[in-house]
Amino acid sequence: MALTRRERQLVSEIEEIASIVRMDFWNIEKNYERESWSHRLKLIKDGYVRSDVILKYTLIDEFLTDMICDYYFHRPNKKKKGYRQLWRTKPFRIFVHYFMDETFLLKKLMTVEAITNVPSDVSKAIMRINDVRNALAHSFFPENRRRYMADKKVLYKGADLFTAKGVELFQEDYEIAENYLWEKVFG
Repeated sequence: MALTRRERQLVSEIEEIASIVRMDFWNIEKNYERESWSHRLKLIKDGYVRSDVILKYTLIDEFLTDMICDYYFHRPNKKKKGYRQLWRTKPFRIFVHYFMDETFLLKKLMTVEAITNVPSDVSKAIMRINDVRNALAHSFFPENRRRYMADKKVLYKGADLFTAKGVELFQEDYEIAENYLWEKVFG
């Protein structure tokens, strides 16, 4: 089945953005000097892994925020999956802007654990995701952080995070967390 016009437009936008941010690996031979290919490809791989980790961390943070908000505020229609009506109220806006936006992920996890029994595999997966996200978000060379320095690479459950196996193990943890949190927020 062929892409729709809108889908083709999105592909074009993605290719243009990838080119602007220099993540267009499919154009490596055409757009980059031969001497820089290896370096450029390593940077692209690094960018893909970092962006995936940070995006998934952010979604977990959002789910935890939703669970806390659901505890303190009655969401009018949980099936519609939104907070449109609550955002119109000053107490909800203050709570989200001054408490939830200022609270780090592990504190949100602790709060959710006080509200409900979170399975240990979910908590452990979220803690591992938090650890690796912090390393990637706060260090340009995370392999030089104390916990990774001996191995000279960022290990995730024993595998180099910047390999297919490492990404796969990270994805497994993410799916454990996401499946549980999705059911709690939208189920």
